[in-house]
Amino acid sequence: MTVSAGTDVPTTQDRAASAIWRARLGRVAVQFGQLAAVLAAVSLLTFLIMQALPGSAVDNRLGPLPGFTPEEREQLRQSLIVSLGLDRPLPYQYVLWVVKALQGDFGLTYQGLEVSELVGSRIGATVELGVASLLISTVLSLVVSMYAYRSRSRATKGGIQSFVTVLFVMPAFWLGLLLVIVFAAQLQWLPSAGYTAFSDDPRKNLEFLVLPALTLALPQMALFFRYLNAGLRDVSRLPFVTSCRARGLSSRRVDYRHVLPNAALPTITVVGLVAGSLLSGLVIVESVFAWPGMGMLLVDSVGRKDYNTVAAIVLITSVVYVVVAFLVDFVYQLVDPRTRRRA
Repeated sequence: MTVSAGTDVPTTQDRAASAIWRARLGRVAVQFGQLAAVLAAVSLLTFLIMQALPGSAVDNRLGPLPGFTPEEREQLRQSLIVSLGLDRPLPYQYVLWVVKALQGDFGLTYQGLEVSELVGSRIGATVELGVASLLISTVLSLVVSMYAYRSRSRATKGGIQSFVTVLFVMPAFWLGLLLVIVFAAQLQWLPSAGYTAFSDDPRKNLEFLVLPALTLALPQMALFFRYLNAGLRDVSRLPFVTSCRARGLSSRRVDYRHVLPNAALPTITVVGLVAGSLLSGLVIVESVFAWPGMGMLLVDSVGRKDYNTVAAIVLITSVVYVVVAFLVDFVYQLVDPRTRRRA
């Protein structure tokens, strides 16, 4: 059926395109709903854990406050009971706690400082170390995977596989100590521990960053390599790759223009999940290298029973993990043509 020029009657193609966009928007709306539900569950679980701690809820959140007199502490205690609604029903306390958390108010630390200020002062160092490790691990995994895939030597491939396997199973604290012994104690190329802000001294900052970033990046590189290398082998056997080679395209062009983009798709998900769960590795690495980030703060807060700070770090980490997982799933749908066709 033809449509005369100048009319606004939608064609079959227009209706099909509209249906595709409605399906995509509906799927995004469902994903946002799932994201909100998971975030609500995470906040509720964190709140209930705080409530389940032994002793008084207000004393657990207040801490000993060694710099306060008994009268000041009691006055602050009564004020905290009112401000947090601790004399009200539990659902009311939860809603009030969530509202304050959304405003960045997590209460006071062990020393009577604002938790938000303390955690905020450590986020920058953690982000710097996490981003550096992800960049190093992603680039290394790409280079090593492509080299192993394109190599014609079985000995080379076997050696790379063995080396990557060792990195994959090696504990982070042990790898960190080995790097310190080699590059700090023996060769004396880099400092063993410490931190300097980039704004204060960029050169010193990079020197302190290298060893902890490598300690995080090498096991991550091994994980990314396993997925990417397996993807390269699987994609190289697909019919469209054989067709590309039969058309006379060069091996390099086929590998980098056709095999690699398709093989990297599953690795995108892994990179995103690792990015969201970096704090588990940062706890160890920051402690080994005295890196003043959230991981080291979490260890110190657990040792001091600073529950407000622990709850803030756990909640922030959980939210980051859930949001990153959502964004990775969204990006995967954009870059994977198969999911676009199913929309």
